[in-house]
Amino acid sequence: MDYAFAIKWLKAFRHSSEAICELYADDFVFEDPILDQYQIRDKGDLGRIFVLYANKDRENGLGVHNFRVRGYEGDHKSGLIRWEWTPEDCANFIGVDVKDKPFFTQGHTFHVYDDNGKIVRESSWWDTAAVLNGVGYPGVQKPRFAAKSAVTA
Repeated sequence: MDYAFAIKWLKAFRHSSEAICELYADDFVFEDPILDQYQIRDKGDLGRIFVLYANKDRENGLGVHNFRVRGYEGDHKSGLIRWEWTPEDCANFIGVDVKDKPFFTQGHTFHVYDDNGKIVRESSWWDTAAVLNGVGYPGVQKPRFAAKSAVTA
C-alpha cells in the first residue's frame, strides 16, 4: 500500500468502526499489545475495539480522537505507518482521569496486506508514557538524557 492508504485507514477511525473493519481481510490477525489486545481474528471483536475512536459526541467523555499520519514506509505487501494521536474532550483513558488534561502521543502500526490490498496482519505500538506524562500521572517523568558528543573514528 502507500501513504494514501495510511490516510484512508486513519480517516476510517473517525468515520465508523464498520469503515475500519472494511479495510481488513476476512482472515486477519490484529494486535495492540499496549492495550493487551492479542490475536484478534473476528471483525465483530475488532469493531468493538474501534468503536471508541469514531465517537463524535464531545459531551459523553469518550473523546473525539484525532489521528495524523507522520509517515509511511513500505510497498503493496507490507508497510509501517507512523502516526500521532490527540483526543479532545476525553474524560477517562486506560483507567486514568484525563478530563481537562490534553495529551498527545505517537505510535506506529505495521501492516501486511493481501493481493486485494486488505490488511491481513496488524501490530500497533505507541508511547503510553507520553500519555501518562501529558496528564501528570504520578511517578511518570520524561527521561532526561545528557547530550553526547559525536564519536569519531
